[in-house]
Amino acid sequence: MADRVKYYEIYGELVKSKVFLQRLVIGLLVVNALLAVISFVAFSRPAQTFVIKDGYAYAAQGYSDGRSVHEVRRFCFEFAKNLLEFNRDDFNDKIKNALQMCSQELEFVMYKTIKESEIPRIVQNTNGTIKFEISEILIKAGDPFKARVTGRQMFPGQEMIDVIFDLDITTVSRTEDNPFGLKIINFKQS
Repeated sequence: MADRVKYYEIYGELVKSKVFLQRLVIGLLVVNALLAVISFVAFSRPAQTFVIKDGYAYAAQGYSDGRSVHEVRRFCFEFAKNLLEFNRDDFNDKIKNALQMCSQELEFVMYKTIKESEIPRIVQNTNGTIKFEISEILIKAGDPFKARVTGRQMFPGQEMIDVIFDLDITTVSRTEDNPFGLKIINFKQS
């Protein structure tokens, strides 16, 4: 029985072997290099996702100050729907959401205009939902962006009213309350 070689004796001979140690070191270096490359690729991809209300999500490339025409178009769509499509139950919430998309100065002017007009009384006396069908949203890139929204507003039981308005939209910081990073600085209805 003394002639039988034990497993630890074989392992000891392998460790003593210079070739085994060289292969082990090279193998460990290759594994570490692969892990470094994978980590670099995984952590250096600069993509951010901004979740927009109602479940719409936009994935952006690396953060930049610019906004795409698509983001501005969606922003205009949201503004138009909040401003011109409502019923008596959600009128205040929709107008509040639309006004929050404006600069403070424009928000104040629009609020005052709506409050002093007949709009709240008309809305309270209208049964059903006032709809707004958007026909076209044209965007001209620049600083500020220029947008023209055309559509038709329909009160229950009445003919459709053509609505056209122009917006000047500036870029601001993105926040949780303003995921688009846009504010309307000028509103003009034609």
